[in-house]
Amino acid sequence: MDKLQRRVNALKNVQLKLADAELKLYEEINKLESKYQSVFEPIYGEREKIVNGEHEPTDEEANWPYKDEQEQDEEVNGNSAKKLKTENGSADAKGVPEFWLKCLKSTSLLGGMIQPYDEPVLKHLRDIRVRLNTEKPHGYTLEFHFNENEYFANKVLTKTFELSTERDQENPLSTDTTRLYKCVGSKIEWNDGKNVTLKVTKKKQTNKSNGQTKEVTREEKKGSFFDLFDTHTQDGVKPSMKVTDKKNSDNDDLDEEEELEHLFELDYEIGQFIKDVLVPKALLYYTGELIDDSLDSMDEDDEDDEDDDDDESEGDEQKN
Repeated sequence: MDKLQRRVNALKNVQLKLADAELKLYEEINKLESKYQSVFEPIYGEREKIVNGEHEPTDEEANWPYKDEQEQDEEVNGNSAKKLKTENGSADAKGVPEFWLKCLKSTSLLGGMIQPYDEPVLKHLRDIRVRLNTEKPHGYTLEFHFNENEYFANKVLTKTFELSTERDQENPLSTDTTRLYKCVGSKIEWNDGKNVTLKVTKKKQTNKSNGQTKEVTREEKKGSFFDLFDTHTQDGVKPSMKVTDKKNSDNDDLDEEEELEHLFELDYEIGQFIKDVLVPKALLYYTGELIDDSLDSMDEDDEDDEDDDDDESEGDEQKN
């Protein structure tokens, strides 16, 4: 082994020491977050009561003393009031109607998942909460609390994320302090005929032996926000976290595992976003004071496309 390689190997060992230090930092941060969970809970409880019309703010609670932001807030609330009057017949609707639906739709990550047939269900969403694991294994549970509704019997839908802090033996220099190990969603108890994730098709089939026809009903899966609560493997464990002999796996198995890996990573991205951004900053998404950069870029792309179309039209007219 030459001297340069020896130095690089030594630096790799230094890098592992840094990773170990980062893990200790994560452990301390996790303890602090768990400690403050009890501080945040009653504050989130206040928000839930106001949103669902279970508490009408007093004059003192409704006083917003920040002048510059107040002007913007009045404009937002004015628009919201007009919308409420249009949709509900009165601006004096109970609580803040469709609060969480609007919050979810205001994010690019979650808004793109919501289909038109999901919206009537999500109008019954009263709160989203995060429950951190206070002991190992590290992780958290997202709780989606619903008012009683015609679609399913569950009062709460959950998605649980279990994280691993063990070093990845195949990639020991990975920059990830934690990795998703397990991900499990609630089984939704859909009421008859109310499952918005299924498409029901009817087809007539003819029996070749006797010529008789009968109508066959089939259910097909369709994309929905509620796919978030799917558990992608039988035990919920991410495929790459299991010890398997990939050499004896055929291409179909590898393709299926790759697709499952993608689903797990997407779930984890969504879970982290809901935990770290959406739940603590929900009001800002509702008022429009917090806008996804990706949504801005999409709007800019649409405007650029329109400008390009206008330029092309003007060019064509000049040619003619």
